[in-house]
Amino acid sequence: MFNEANILIVEDSATQAAELQFLLENAGCTVWVAKDGLEALEILEHRIPTVIVSDIQIPRMDGYQLCHQIKKAERTRNIPVILVTGLADPRDVVHGLACGADNLLIILWRFNWLFIL
Repeated sequence: MFNEANILIVEDSATQAAELQFLLENAGCTVWVAKDGLEALEILEHRIPTVIVSDIQIPRMDGYQLCHQIKKAERTRNIPVILVTGLADPRDVVHGLACGADNLLIILWRFNWLFIL
């Protein structure tokens, strides 16, 4: 389905990164995983992904800062960046787009179903 797509996932939760990696690899993608923004920049020194999917709340360099660094570098500025977050404040969306993100996905987890027996 996504043959030849190379995706860089930037996610500090090993569980969430592994789940997304599993889904994307089963769809035919090559996936690289970084646990924080600085590790992502190190990967980008050697590899150019088709797209970058990054959490906003990551250690050492948050997703906003990472996106800004990616978009200001000539070598990486044309790589689409999708920021993913649980932050629901409209200011977070504005901030994400202002730092150059191509899209921002807000994931709101609802645990109400846990209480239904």
